[in-house]
Amino acid sequence: MAGVKFDGTAATASLRGLLAGIENPAPLLAQLGEYTLRTTRDRFKTQTGPDGTAWAALQPWYKKEKSQNKNRVLTLRGFLRGQLVSQVVGGKSVEVGSNLVYAAVHQFGGTIKPKSGKLLAFRGHAAKSVTIPARPYLGLSDADQNELVERTLDWLRTSGGLK
Repeated sequence: MAGVKFDGTAATASLRGLLAGIENPAPLLAQLGEYTLRTTRDRFKTQTGPDGTAWAALQPWYKKEKSQNKNRVLTLRGFLRGQLVSQVVGGKSVEVGSNLVYAAVHQFGGTIKPKSGKLLAFRGHAAKSVTIPARPYLGLSDADQNELVERTLDWLRTSGGLK
């Protein structure tokens, strides 16, 4: 009888490796988080959001009185950039962000009003409120998304022994 014999040993081993990788994605997620952390920190150099839009400029009075990094948006001493973290959560997801109290207002924007009294006072300036424009620094660009997909595919190929 003519025929073809198929030995599934290698295929089975590859599938087992692939399944093990899928069931434990934490190592991949840690790598993806580190990549995202790096590209997020790079945005502080380009002063742009994930979509490539330039961050809103500093108010002229603030830029003039700023003690350091006068031409850098979202950077006085570098704490926001320096406090960014990547964390694998529950072995099944990864988060990149900051727990600094002012991190969210810079990402999403907002209006600050006095808690008590009628005016806010800041470096000799007084105002009824201050509006901080959104300057998104967290998120993924199209290039970031593509890179994360490529890294995931490479990782799955390696996990499954498909190189």
